[in-house]
Amino acid sequence: MKKISKSKPTAILLIFSFIFLYSIYDLRAQGVSKGNLMGSIYDEGGTTPIEGAVVKLRNISTGEGYESSESDNSGFFKLKDIDEGLYIIGISTREGDFNVPNLVGIKANKTANVTFNLTLTREGQQGNTRAKQSGLAKFFLSPIGIAIIAGASAAIFYGIVKLTEKEAEVSPFKR
Repeated sequence: MKKISKSKPTAILLIFSFIFLYSIYDLRAQGVSKGNLMGSIYDEGGTTPIEGAVVKLRNISTGEGYESSESDNSGFFKLKDIDEGLYIIGISTREGDFNVPNLVGIKANKTANVTFNLTLTREGQQGNTRAKQSGLAKFFLSPIGIAIIAGASAAIFYGIVKLTEKEAEVSPFKR
């Protein structure tokens, strides 16, 4: 027969697993909520609006994509009814395609407002936006940073399990 002290970590693990799985089910049961994205697109100097640009979004977890209509003469664009989540952004203009190095988060029943300043490369074929990530954000989004986060999470989980274990009594009368 097992002692209660040996099954305590197993019971704790089962309880946390149940809570985690139930919370995922509860989030899905609430349904997917929609949000909006709107903003303006300017040239490198940030003064001349870019007309005819198309903003493209791709959800990083589901891969679902969205595309705006062309921006108007003031550089304004709008995307409606976007599923909640994190998105990567690309912008297509007459001058070429531009990649945005930052992610944008869309929240339910909210409208995110962004402004892009496009920078052409020397060849004029493809560019990116002026927005820059900090060194720390780049590190944690790199494969090495993700591996460090995963390893630290595993170490913390292992430490919690080890701290909740009790040492078995040593007795000459036990079999």
